[in-house]
Amino acid sequence: MSRQSSSSAGIAACTYITFIVLIIAWIGAWVLKISLEQSISWLTTSMGSFFYWVTAKVCIWIVPAVWLLKLSRSSVKEVFNFPNWRAWLAWGGGVGLLIALTGIIPNYLQGNELLPTEFSFPLLNVLLVAPAFEEFLMRGAILRNLQEEYSFWAANAATSVMFVILHIPGWHFMGVLWDNLTNPAGGALSIFLVSLCFGYASHRSSSVMGGVLAHCLNNLF
Repeated sequence: MSRQSSSSAGIAACTYITFIVLIIAWIGAWVLKISLEQSISWLTTSMGSFFYWVTAKVCIWIVPAVWLLKLSRSSVKEVFNFPNWRAWLAWGGGVGLLIALTGIIPNYLQGNELLPTEFSFPLLNVLLVAPAFEEFLMRGAILRNLQEEYSFWAANAATSVMFVILHIPGWHFMGVLWDNLTNPAGGALSIFLVSLCFGYASHRSSSVMGGVLAHCLNNLF
C-alpha cells in the first residue's frame, strides 16, 4: 500500500470514529436537555431550546468538523469557496428548487400556505442554523474526507447514511423514531435521498454553500 493510499484510508477511518463519538455526544446532549428542563423552565421555551441546541451543535458538530478538515489539510475557506458564488447559486438553487417542488405542488393543490407567515425560533433553526451547521459537518468535512478514500458517489452514499443516523437520536427522544424509519415519505428514506442531492449540489459547485442553499430551500418549502 502506498503512503498516499495509507494516508487516505487513515483519514476515512478517523472520520468514521469521530462520527461515532459525535453521535454518542449528541445522545448525551438530548439526555442533558431533558434533565435540565426539570429545573430550568426557560429551556422548555422556543428561545431557550434554540440557544441550547445552537450551543450544543457548535460544540458537538462544528468543532469536530473543523478538526476533520485539519486532518485532511483542508480549510474552512476552501470548503465554503465563496468566490465561486455563481456555481453554488446555480447548483444549490437549482437542486433545492427541484426538491422543493415535492412540497410546493402538494401544498398548492391542497390550498395550503407555501411560505411561513410569521417568524419563530424554530423557523430560524430550520431555515438557517440546521442547513448551515449540518452541511458544514456532513458535506464540508465528512464527505470531503471520505472522498480522499472513495469515489464521489460512494462517499456521498456513506455520508447520506450517516446523515440519517445523525437524525435518529432526535427522532427517538421526540417519540417519532419508528414512524420515520417506516414511513417512506418524509422519513429516513426521504432524508437519505435529499442528502444525496445536497452532496451532489456541493460537489458540482465545489462549495458547501451549494448544499447549504439546497438544504435551505428544501426546508423552506
